[in-house]
Amino acid sequence: MKTILKNLVWIFPLLYLTSCSKEEKKESANTKTDSTKIQTTNDRILGVARIEPEDGIMNITAGTSGKVLSVLMDENQQVEKGQALLNIEVAIENAQLNQAESKITTQNAAIESAKANIAALRVALKNAQDTYNRNLQLYEGKAQTKEVLDNSKATADRYQKDIETAEANLNQTAARIKELNADIAYYRTVVNQKKVSAPLSGKILNVLIKTGEYVSNSTEIAEFAPAGALIAKTEVDELYAEKVQIGQSAAILSQTTGEKLAEGTVSYTADYLKQKSLFKDQSTEQEDRRVREVHIRLTSGKMPLIGSRVDCMIMLK
Repeated sequence: MKTILKNLVWIFPLLYLTSCSKEEKKESANTKTDSTKIQTTNDRILGVARIEPEDGIMNITAGTSGKVLSVLMDENQQVEKGQALLNIEVAIENAQLNQAESKITTQNAAIESAKANIAALRVALKNAQDTYNRNLQLYEGKAQTKEVLDNSKATADRYQKDIETAEANLNQTAARIKELNADIAYYRTVVNQKKVSAPLSGKILNVLIKTGEYVSNSTEIAEFAPAGALIAKTEVDELYAEKVQIGQSAAILSQTTGEKLAEGTVSYTADYLKQKSLFKDQSTEQEDRRVREVHIRLTSGKMPLIGSRVDCMIMLK
């Protein structure tokens, strides 16, 4: 009997310790599952945020089609607005441009030739008219025959017709010059459109294209962060949404160490509540949960990496 009582004395503490251990594990699991939940006190709100450029991450598209001859950008590279990002093959377009420019050279030569021909015809016409007038005077003085007079008149008329025809041809050639100039302007525009450049100043985050690949107008070639401030984007539960106001100060904290990385101010608060979208990692989260999107503009301190997940503390007072 004493042996049984002695054993029970050891068993009951062990059962108690086992139960406590299970409760601690359960509590720890619940804490982990709810790690993204906004916490609040009377003077602050603590939640989870994601670091993004203030103007968002853009996907740059090629905006043209052709084979990529060379990629002129690297990941993490700062680029200026208008800086070339890709060299696209333009052999066909350059050939069309050269052909149009060659044609216009030929047309200009034809115009000069036509002008010279018209000038020669005008000289011939003047001589023919002088001959006709002289024959007319001789004919009126009975010193020239009617046949000679008629032949000189026909010669003058022929030169006049030739000039009119030459001038019509010259006008057509000049009109063709305008058409060719329009073609040249078009082909130059096409060639220029093949130059893929940065739409804004900023940083290339991820290059999505390689040399030798073919692109079309809608092909995404890079992920891009426009130059400007960074924001911490967070979502505040509807229970505390009205406590957050633009201009409130905030701190950005490392989720790993708890160290304060940067400071900022609330720069945007949504005017409506929506379904939670950020950090929706847990399958147990309620689908009907409503939140208010909030942006914190970082103003000083160590700027976290774009896309990183951090804690944010919004000061309510």
